[in-house]
Amino acid sequence: MSYRFFTQSTPINGKIMLEGEQARHAIQVMRFNAGDQIVLFDGTGTEYEALIDQVEKKRLWLSIKNQRVAPRGITANITLAVALPKGDRQKVLVEKLVELGVERLIPLKSSRSVAVANEKVVQRLQKQVVEASKQCGRNRLMKIENESTLDNLTKLVEDSALKLIADPYQGQTILEISGQCLDEMPVEIVVAIGPEGGFGDGENKLAQELGFQPVRLGPSILRVETAAISIAAILGIGLESSQAPESSLGK
Repeated sequence: MSYRFFTQSTPINGKIMLEGEQARHAIQVMRFNAGDQIVLFDGTGTEYEALIDQVEKKRLWLSIKNQRVAPRGITANITLAVALPKGDRQKVLVEKLVELGVERLIPLKSSRSVAVANEKVVQRLQKQVVEASKQCGRNRLMKIENESTLDNLTKLVEDSALKLIADPYQGQTILEISGQCLDEMPVEIVVAIGPEGGFGDGENKLAQELGFQPVRLGPSILRVETAAISIAAILGIGLESSQAPESSLGK
């Protein structure tokens, strides 16, 4: 098993440095030494197989043995705008959306929201994205945007995006939508998911005016994270890419 670490350093002449929290974990927790091999990923799709040359107190120096560029796991970009649940349920939400290949998570502020996505919360979610990516083998980091309202959401997505809003009472099923996406293949799919109490009447009316189509997930009223994970799983499996990764030797 190769251990994976996230790095924002740029390779120079076949060498790369690992520092910060990732280096601390490798040195103090995993107890890696010179001669050990690990895998680094830069969050934009590139992965490096690297050999540790030197271990310092707070950083590692490594030689790149091989590198590859991973394709996007899903052929269309999936953006989920979610009214965040409380507490540890946020971590579950982020972890599973990372595993399922979601491109972006936008915390959504609704009239019935129970959690606020301030700067501190967004930073915490971004750290959870890194940890989830390390675990599941994903090389492109899911983006965590700043909190947005429903009326501002259309400014953050492509004009050609397929816009959906989760609704337990009306609309096509998510399976029907997924089948249509295979035929039409939108550039981006944006799904708005409300809080536990649902969107208010005014928000539902606004969503319709903004071009959001209602989509049903089944007969049960789902919790926020369950709805988001279900949508990501169904769309992700339906739009999974078969493109092979590109490999090259590190230079």
